[in-house]
Amino acid sequence: MERLQLTAYYAKTSLNLAKIEQKNADLPLFTLVRRERGLLLYQTGENRFVCVYSFGVIVFLGFGDKREIGKMLKRFSHADDGGATASDKAELEEYGVVVDEEQPEAVEFDFVRIRQLTVEKVMLICNVIAQSVAIDYLESQIQETMQKFEGIHNAMSQKGKLIANTRSVIKTLGASGNTVHFIINRLSLLDKPDIAWEDREAETMFIGLRKMFELEDRFGALRFKMDFIQSSSEVVLDVLQTRRAEFLEWIIIVLFVIEIVFALMGLA
Repeated sequence: MERLQLTAYYAKTSLNLAKIEQKNADLPLFTLVRRERGLLLYQTGENRFVCVYSFGVIVFLGFGDKREIGKMLKRFSHADDGGATASDKAELEEYGVVVDEEQPEAVEFDFVRIRQLTVEKVMLICNVIAQSVAIDYLESQIQETMQKFEGIHNAMSQKGKLIANTRSVIKTLGASGNTVHFIINRLSLLDKPDIAWEDREAETMFIGLRKMFELEDRFGALRFKMDFIQSSSEVVLDVLQTRRAEFLEWIIIVLFVIEIVFALMGLA
């Protein structure tokens, strides 16, 4: 039996896999064992793997030295110029992978047990963990937006004033739409990996991991929050547009009065 440590980091908002592959082509002891849409899978030794995802997450399996992980994290993060680098408080997830040929495969609270460490199993496990870390990041971003709207709603309920401008509301609506697109298209939360279609045990493990990390529930909570943000944005935008229309009406009235005054002065 062997227990491996799996650590996933949210490195950047996006990673350019083509540039990363190009700049790490001659990296000693690094072998690119799988290249798929949105994923580069490197093997650095026996039972040591690195999964790099285009949506900004890097997963290390079989690494125990934090300094080594830190160096590689910087190397992959700085290999391309796209995406904003995550802060020092970047989201991370740690999980265990137990390889035991004599025990049945199972998903437990703090580890997943498999009989053999194949490339397909590595991809399946790392994919779910990477999605979990990315959702953590999205949750923090959406929570910041909700806090902004909380201040707007409090001002409207307590003082009857709207503290917002059209540009910021439109940006919020756009960010909410981008988040939905990111989740569905880049995280592929609704997709099942190929091995889960071909292997019943792999499918059971995939479903178990998704339940363990509550991906569906957390995705539902994200959708609820984004729907709230969108509806709130639309309400605020309607109020701002009404305010602007009223302001223009007053300008027209004032101009009309001025015109009448000038006309009377001309008659006089």
